[in-house]
Amino acid sequence: MSSKIAYEETTHSQQDSQEENESVRATLKLSDHSADESYKLFSKVQVSDPTPEEARRIRNKCLWRILPFLCIGYHLMYVDKQTLGSSAILGILEDAKLNSNQYNWLSSIFYFGYMVAEWPQNWALQRFPVGKWLAGNLIVWGGITLLHIPCNNFASLFVVRFLLGLSEACIVPAFLLSMSMFFTYQEQAVMMSVMWSIGNSSPITSGFLSYGVLWIKTGSFHPWKWLMVITGVITIIFGGLVYLFFPDSPLHADFLTYEERAQAILRIKGNNSGIEQKQFKKHQFIEAIKDPKTWLFALHAWSQEMGNGINNQTSLIINSFGFTVFQTTLLSTVSGVIAFFTLSAAAVTLHLTRNSRAWISLIAYVPAVISSILLLALPWSNRWGLIVGVWLRYTTGVPYAVVMIWAANASAGHTKKTTVIALYHIGYGLGNIISPQLFEPRWKPRYKPTWIILLVVAAILPSIIIITLRIYLSRENKRRDKLEADNVVANNGLVETTNADGTKDVRVVDTNQLDLTDRENLKFRYVL
Repeated sequence: MSSKIAYEETTHSQQDSQEENESVRATLKLSDHSADESYKLFSKVQVSDPTPEEARRIRNKCLWRILPFLCIGYHLMYVDKQTLGSSAILGILEDAKLNSNQYNWLSSIFYFGYMVAEWPQNWALQRFPVGKWLAGNLIVWGGITLLHIPCNNFASLFVVRFLLGLSEACIVPAFLLSMSMFFTYQEQAVMMSVMWSIGNSSPITSGFLSYGVLWIKTGSFHPWKWLMVITGVITIIFGGLVYLFFPDSPLHADFLTYEERAQAILRIKGNNSGIEQKQFKKHQFIEAIKDPKTWLFALHAWSQEMGNGINNQTSLIINSFGFTVFQTTLLSTVSGVIAFFTLSAAAVTLHLTRNSRAWISLIAYVPAVISSILLLALPWSNRWGLIVGVWLRYTTGVPYAVVMIWAANASAGHTKKTTVIALYHIGYGLGNIISPQLFEPRWKPRYKPTWIILLVVAAILPSIIIITLRIYLSRENKRRDKLEADNVVANNGLVETTNADGTKDVRVVDTNQLDLTDRENLKFRYVL
C-alpha cells in the first residue's frame, strides 16, 4: 500500500456540497500507516473540542509537567557548554599546556561533532520515543563532561569535546519537537523566550560556580576539575529524571487521561500541523530541501552564531581589560543578567502581541551593532566602556531563540519539520565552528577585525534575512487567504485502513491527522 498522499479529484454540485458541508475541490487520501500518530488515538477515543476552561486546564497540566524540564535542561546545557570558557581562567590552559590556537579549536571541534550528529540525531528523534532518546543523550552528555577531568593535553581534550558535540546535537531538536506536540504556536514562541531567558542566564551560575571552586584547595585536583565534577554529576541526575517523568508525546502523557490526551491534540489544532509520525517520508524531505525558507532560516542560524565565539572568550577578554581572576568571574555573570532580562522582555511581548517575531528579533540586534561600535571606537584605557560593549552582545540570545522556534513553526509534516530543524542546527553548528577562529591571537588585545566581522555578518546580515523572511511568508499567507476565499481549500481528508481479511475501510478525518506539509495543507498559515 503506497504511503504517498494521493489527490482524488471529486466534483460536487452546489447542493451536494451544502448537504455534505464540504467546501473543497480535492479530497486528500492516504494509508493509515502514513497518517499522523494522533489518528491512532482518535480511532479509539471520541471526544469533542475542549471548552475554554478544559483547554486552559489541559494547557496548565502540560506546562507544569514539561516547562520545568525544558528550562532546567536549557540552563544545564549552557552551563555545561560554558565549562570550557570558565575553565580557561581556572587552570585548564596550564594543566593541559594549551596555547590560544589550541583553545580556540577546542571550541570549534565541539561543533564539528554537533554537525556530524545533527542528521542522525534528528532521524533518531523521529524513529524513537523523544523523551527516552533525550534522557539517554543527557546522561551520556554528563558522563562525557566528567571525562574532561583526566585529560592533560590538547589531543585528549580534542576527542572529549568532539564527543560532547555528538550528544548535544539531540538536545535542542528534542525540546523543539516536544513543544510542537503539546502547545500552540503562540505558546511555543513565549515558552521559547522563557526557556532561553533561563538558559542564557547560565553565565550567572557559571560565574558563581567558578568563584566558589576557586576556594577549593585539593592539591593537583585544580578548580576547573571541580567545575566539571559538579556540572557532570548534575546533568546525569537530570537525565535520569527526564527518563522517568518527561513525556514522549501527548499520546503517551501519563499525567493526562485518554480523553485529555485527545483534547490536548484538539486544543492545538489551530497549528494546522500534526503531532508525530514515525515513518520517514522521502517526499517531505525533498520538499524541505527545495523550500527557500528552509535555507533562509539555516542562513540566519549560521550568521547569528558567527558571534557566538564570544561565549568562550568573555572571561579571557574581561581579564585582559585588567581585572583580577576573582573580579572576572563575578563580572562575567552580568552577561547572564542581560540575557535573562532581554529574553524575559521578549517573552512578555510575544505573549501580548501577535506575529511580532521579526520585529522583536530586529530590535534585539540593535545593541549588537552598538556593541561592535563601542569595542572598535573606545580607547583601551576605557575598560568599563569596553566591558559594556562585551555585555551588549548578549542581547542576541533573543533573535536566536525567537527565530529558531519560528523556523520550526513555519514547517509542517513530521519528516519535513525534523529536516528543517536539522538544517537549522547544521547552520548553527557551522557558525559555531568558524566563530572561535575569529579570535586570532595576532589580533589581541583589541580584536578589531573580529568586531568588524561580527558587526556585518552577525548583526546586519541576520537582520536582512529576518526582513526577507517576513515579507516572503506574509505574501504567502495572503495568497492562501485568497485561495480559501475562493473555496478551493480542503478541510478534510481520507484515511484508508486494510483489515485482516483484506477489506478496506475509509474514514473521513481532519487534515491535521494526515501529516501534511505546510505546502500540502493550504489551511496552514505562517506565523510572522
